[in-house]
Amino acid sequence: MTIEGEATAPPATTTIVYANQKSGGPRVFGALAMLLGGLGVIFSIIELLGAGDAITTWNADETSYSFWFYVSPLLGLAAAAIFTYAGFLLWNYKKKGVWFGFGAVGVNVIDGVLGSIVLGLVADEVGDAIGAEGLGGLAASVGLVGTAIGAVCCGAIVALPLLMNGNDLDDE
Repeated sequence: MTIEGEATAPPATTTIVYANQKSGGPRVFGALAMLLGGLGVIFSIIELLGAGDAITTWNADETSYSFWFYVSPLLGLAAAAIFTYAGFLLWNYKKKGVWFGFGAVGVNVIDGVLGSIVLGLVADEVGDAIGAEGLGGLAASVGLVGTAIGAVCCGAIVALPLLMNGNDLDDE
């Protein structure tokens, strides 16, 4: 410390206090969210490009569910892109990355629930044609369980940085 041009050494009993460094948790979970979101974007684009072939393969022109081959990949693309952006925000220690991540999980849950309903309806038609009762309910149940597991896992990825080290995240 300098007072009026004189330099003095600190007393021997001075305690040095270091500021806490930010945790690496948000960066780890942000990187994981960007990786999973990026893969989701790639797979959604591939699914969207193959939607016409899927309609032809499943002979879906005869049903009223053929629109779903285009709607589901678009919802998946939106959810994956938002999740990737949420990971980028978490990587940069932004608290709003958590909320964008929850929004992406919400879009994905809507896609999963609607997909399970459509899958159940299509499976009911197929089950009636081959004489298998209850095939639609089974297919819809499996889809809903998968959606729930995905929502919990992806929700945990974006929530853990807030729960573990919420003070490290900036409110900006």
